[in-house]
Amino acid sequence: MRTWIIKRASLAMGLIIVSGLSDGSSFALAQTSPQLEKVANRYWEATLARFPERATAMGDHRFNDQLTDLSVQASKAWENSLRGLLSELRRVQKPLLNEADQLTHRLLDRTIQDEILRLAVISPYMPIDPLDGIQVRFPLLLVSQPFRNIEDYRNYIKRLHGFPDQITDTINNLRDGVDRDLISPRVIVKKVIPQVRTHVVRDVTKSEFYKPMLQATFLTELDRVKIDQEIRSAIQADVIPAYLRLMAYLEDEYLPVARSTVGIGALLGGKEMYKALARLHTTVTLDPEKIHETGLAEVARIRLAFSKIQKEVGFIGTLDEFLAHMRNDPKFRFTSSEELYHAAEKILNRTKPLMPKLFGHQPRADIVMKAIEAFRALAAPVAYYNPTPEDGARPGYFYINTYAPKDRLRFTLEALTYHEAIPGHHLQMALHQEKQDLLKFRRYGSFTAFVEGWALYAEKLGYEIGGYQDAYARFGQLTFEMWRACRLVVDTGMHVKGWSRQQAIDFMATNTSLVMLDIESEIDRYITWPGQALAYKIGELRILAMRREAEEKLGDRFDLRNFHDALLAEGAMPIDMLEQRMKQWISTQP
Repeated sequence: MRTWIIKRASLAMGLIIVSGLSDGSSFALAQTSPQLEKVANRYWEATLARFPERATAMGDHRFNDQLTDLSVQASKAWENSLRGLLSELRRVQKPLLNEADQLTHRLLDRTIQDEILRLAVISPYMPIDPLDGIQVRFPLLLVSQPFRNIEDYRNYIKRLHGFPDQITDTINNLRDGVDRDLISPRVIVKKVIPQVRTHVVRDVTKSEFYKPMLQATFLTELDRVKIDQEIRSAIQADVIPAYLRLMAYLEDEYLPVARSTVGIGALLGGKEMYKALARLHTTVTLDPEKIHETGLAEVARIRLAFSKIQKEVGFIGTLDEFLAHMRNDPKFRFTSSEELYHAAEKILNRTKPLMPKLFGHQPRADIVMKAIEAFRALAAPVAYYNPTPEDGARPGYFYINTYAPKDRLRFTLEALTYHEAIPGHHLQMALHQEKQDLLKFRRYGSFTAFVEGWALYAEKLGYEIGGYQDAYARFGQLTFEMWRACRLVVDTGMHVKGWSRQQAIDFMATNTSLVMLDIESEIDRYITWPGQALAYKIGELRILAMRREAEEKLGDRFDLRNFHDALLAEGAMPIDMLEQRMKQWISTQP
């Protein structure tokens, strides 16, 4: 029997869908079929109940005292529920649906099928990784868990008490994986252990999990004393011992047997599975070998653009020497965490008033800066976006990694801000999330190629709002574009061609000016989430092709704001479906 194993990115980042008129100038939604709406709502409610932490992050507080059941049995039960919902959906008479409902039907069918496929390929037996493992996912509750009243604190305490069960399930799953020869790469396990150790503290008041008490000043003295005692007790009796158990297991039993290979191609059925993953993440059908060749072609094209920048700034030497100079010269680094944070904030605030130049429709929700928490900064990416919750209780967060500022590059910060904040993730996600009349699965669905392809495309939009004013900022934009092009090469290299981790690192170091800290972190991410990194460049290339087609066919009638509004009007969807829809939009333009 073939065994498929993979790890995926967190679903914390919701991808949203908005319905709009064909010209992209006005948003509207036809009356949804009651039968279709019933199935869609049943799917969404089941999803929130299955993943209560996700519900909390989205601002749905009905499950604030619960944690996800991480057992294999729970995963199998969820798969059965999904198959039942898919059967129910397919009993809806599609020919009787209007055009808007037909799109909803297709998207729900695709969404459920993708989730079933994920269950088939996400091994519960390899649940530990430095980006989305339980050791970091549990403390991230503190970002979204509300602390508004005594009931919120009691819900939080129940979750603290429930954490040992998640650790027990995690260790049981890891042990079962060892028995089945389904074991994580050693390099990944080595990154996890320090993250676990961070939460093993002697003084509970130094624990991340005690921090909510620092904001409990609104409670009465009697309630504050009682809650304080209960939180201290839960940390001391439940949380710290659970982390200790996990650390002991990883150090004493798991690390010694962890595998030296990094690609899933080394596993049974791995290369075949990678093809399915490429389809799942890019939402188009491409052979991994073709993806590898596309990546190499993009790398060659961007190297030529780098050469032009080299001539512009007057650097004498080879291109490789120029890239090394840009990577290593201290003048291109930050001197402190505060300087890095405020530099990103300055770019963000400068960009906000420029969005009307690119879009007719913008979200109401604001976006603000936030530094990645210290307990996870070492293994965290350089930056990411955290959406605003359903209730709008807080703005969207542009998370920036201020750890080791002297290893962070100045010239990439502008492109990074456009990608993670505006006009990238925040604009797209918040815009669709605010469509309260849409079925929720459409507002929070997950199609990575659309969302990440849009964000990479958004980096280029900086040129159209007066950004990238000097050669070094333009070099930074090219650096980020090269980074995503290299992903196509190294991801397929490790998981299909059998490259080692060092081969992948060397390729990235040769062709980008990213600092080694970021390169190593990125490569380990690709090891952890095979195929996910393909979505960025593939999505961007397809969006660029859609724009070129619109410009060529519409000529003087092409309007960039209308194009962007139309592209985002129906929200996140598979790229192959988006291509069909945009062709239809072009044909309807006056």
